[in-house]
Amino acid sequence: MAAERLEDTDLATEVECEIDDLIAEHGSERAAIRALLHDMTVLLADADRSVSRGYLRGVFSHGARREEHD
Repeated sequence: MAAERLEDTDLATEVECEIDDLIAEHGSERAAIRALLHDMTVLLADADRSVSRGYLRGVFSHGARREEHD
């Protein structure tokens, strides 16, 4: 993929080049889409894990803490 932005290219050209690079890297459009969806899933799962589900407006949010059983 392109390492740095060239001054004389516009954003649309850069995006098209990135798409071409992705297809070349993965061999087909379908494989490139699969790789992008996989990356998005991993990033979203990571972001979800990093979001606090704890103390909200004076109470702990539902499911944020394990229920203690006696």
